[in-house]
Amino acid sequence: MRNVLFGLSVAATLALAPAVHARQADTLIGDARRQNGLESEMSRLRQSSPGSARDGLCPLVRGASAEVNAYVAARLHQVARQAGASYATRACEPNVVVLFSAEPDQLIQAAARAKRFNYSGAPAAAVEAFKSGAGPVRWVHGGDVRGSAAGDARPHNALIVVDAAKAGDVKVSALADYLAMVSLADVRARPAPSDSILALFEAANAAPQALTEADQAYLRSVYRAR
Repeated sequence: MRNVLFGLSVAATLALAPAVHARQADTLIGDARRQNGLESEMSRLRQSSPGSARDGLCPLVRGASAEVNAYVAARLHQVARQAGASYATRACEPNVVVLFSAEPDQLIQAAARAKRFNYSGAPAAAVEAFKSGAGPVRWVHGGDVRGSAAGDARPHNALIVVDAAKAGDVKVSALADYLAMVSLADVRARPAPSDSILALFEAANAAPQALTEADQAYLRSVYRAR
């Protein structure tokens, strides 16, 4: 019964997408209080041991409004379940963290000074690209897990930062699918395939507005090897 109720909660949250999009200008860009709350959340995460893919996904979405945070988290759960990924079933340390910020550069710089982001295990080039990136969404995956296969694309420790201003013109539903894709697998195809949600910020109106069959097939292949 608990799983059924949780499933209903996810479905109800996803049904909020049209209303959330209508208020996107107010909900996607964090105000000062929300930014302060984000700093507190990062402080809690400092030096904590990340969860692992073996224990199941343990996501954390912060920085936007409660509605947007909940919608993105619910969509992430739905996509993960469809891909065959397991979710942590008890208290866990987040291993997939999505942060919205109106000032992502300052957020990342402040976090670096305070050592609030743990980049251990992530390739140096990927970390540098994450820190210096200028795109609407930037992400880095890292953290080796004992027993994981070489080249494993599952998120051992994924950090995703959304520039709320640059992502403000994108539908929340499309953005949530994009975030699910880059959260659940470390994808770096450039240019992004035209038949993928990854083209969302590259092909403007011509880009898919939801996960495509190719995207879903890729995610299933990633988690099929568990």
